[in-house]
Parts: sequence; C-alpha cells; structure tokens
Amino acid sequence: MNTFNMNLRIIVFIIFAVGSLSAQRGFDASAIFGMTASQLGGDSISGYKKLGLAAGLKLSYPIAEKFDLSMDLLYAQRGSRSSLGFSNNSNDATTLHYLELPVYLGINDWYIENKDYHRVGAFVGLTYGYLISVTTSNNILRGQEADFKKNDISGRMGIYYSFAKSLTFRIYYTDSFVNVLESNTLFRTNALDSFNWTFRLEYNL
Repeated sequence: MNTFNMNLRIIVFIIFAVGSLSAQRGFDASAIFGMTASQLGGDSISGYKKLGLAAGLKLSYPIAEKFDLSMDLLYAQRGSRSSLGFSNNSNDATTLHYLELPVYLGINDWYIENKDYHRVGAFVGLTYGYLISVTTSNNILRGQEADFKKNDISGRMGIYYSFAKSLTFRIYYTDSFVNVLESNTLFRTNALDSFNWTFRLEYNL
C-alpha cells in the first residue's frame, strides 16, 4: 500500500470513529484540516521546513462560562527536511506518521452574543501520540526506522480566532516530553526530540 492510500484510510477511520461521538448530548464536534511545520532535534537539520498533514475531528465540552475541555483524534505528520516541502524526495528528509489524542483546556473571550460563540481564546494541554510508521532519506537515521519509539507524550499550547460560529483558525506549538529515538549516531547528542507548529481550520459540524 502506498503512502497516499495509507494516509487516506487513516483519515477516513478518524472521521468515522470520532464522528460517532458527536451525537452525544452537550458536545460540539468539528472537522479539522491543517498543516504542520516541524523539525527534529539531533538529526543535523534545523528549521521548521518539514510540512505535513494534520486532519481529524474534535470534540469540545463547556465546563464553565469561559472554559471548555476538548479532545482531538488526529492523523498528523511530523519530521524534518533540509528544504521547505512536504515530500521525502529531499536528500535529507524524515516523516513520522502519528495517530494523536490531544486533551486540552481552553479559555475563551470576546463573546458574540447574537451568534452565541467566542471570537478568540487560548488553550493548553497534553497530547498522546502513537507512531504508525517512519520514512526517511536522512543518512543519519536510515536503517533505524524500527528503533523509533511507538509512544509519545507532548505538551501543547496555542491560540485561536473564530471567523464565525462554524469556522475557526487555530495555531499551536507542540513539543515532545520524551525522545523519539535513542541512538549514538545522532548529531551532537544521542537523543532525537520532536517539535512542531500546527496551523489548522476547524468546521463546526
């Protein structure tokens, strides 16, 4: 199965799995589609040049007047690249395919009373990530794909702006608390860590 078909099946699975929860009373459900810009610390490549896909669904539940608790189910790509782009066609590129389950607390402001939604807000939380697969053309990492850790715990914080009740733009930073790879071949260190920015649109279902 090629990478495109694998990605498509994962996204379809996420949509059906989380979409079935949206019928639960009191929850708001949103479809998510966006882009990651990431890098890996320790692979000799710097800069957020690896672009990837971030897609899935979000459930949100209000817990107070200005606070809500949210959970995502996402397919997300992380990694690194020597030049700006999506593919692994560069001489030095790595793509990590993750299934992510973030849980985060949001604080909301600028309430639009006649439309019943908040215009802006900030959020912070934790993300569990399960590594589905690794592809790399980086000579430092090639041959070590099976040694990448399957489980990841990351911190997340960001802000959002809602154009309307049904459409929100969200930007956030994610940084792994654990190393994604332990190896004595890495650049200046024996531990590879992962961090990325995500830019996404949410459509309220």
